[in-house]
Amino acid sequence: MSTLRIDALFNMLGVLITFIVVLLSQINPPTDPQITPPGNLVASAAWPAGAIDVDLWVSAPDDKPVGYPNKSGKTFSLLRDDLGTANDNTPMNYESAFTRGLPDGEYVINVKCFGCAGKIPVSVAVEIRIIGGPTVWTGVVTLVAEKQERTAVRFRLRGGKVVAGSASSVFKPLSKGGV
Repeated sequence: MSTLRIDALFNMLGVLITFIVVLLSQINPPTDPQITPPGNLVASAAWPAGAIDVDLWVSAPDDKPVGYPNKSGKTFSLLRDDLGTANDNTPMNYESAFTRGLPDGEYVINVKCFGCAGKIPVSVAVEIRIIGGPTVWTGVVTLVAEKQERTAVRFRLRGGKVVAGSASSVFKPLSKGGV
């Protein structure tokens, strides 16, 4: 092989290596691998597997209640209306709602036995937590009648924090036809 061909090959190899080095320097790994949550407060409800339809109902200050027929308000959004085994690929029964912001005032979190015939009583695990902050409330609400709605918790927020002594489970209906 002539020296001219060898020089040309080395020059092409040098250009290729330079190109690869420049290209690699442009690749930036993500600095924060954590996923940003979709809201500021999450309310979730889970109940036993099977053909049981429990609905999560939530209400924020100065807003209409959010539940299966009304999936979004100014503050809360219901992520999914879980119908039990209908239209579902998993045995899990779970609903959750997120807020956009934390306006001051009263929040109400309810569960309703929408389609529980023959499965009563139904124990519903409920958790409310502020993203990046404390768990506001966790507990189990037992529904004992078809179409029964119960308040898991009511509480007040001020400045993004729960007002001490404001939490209660005094019933406040959110759905139409709450029992």
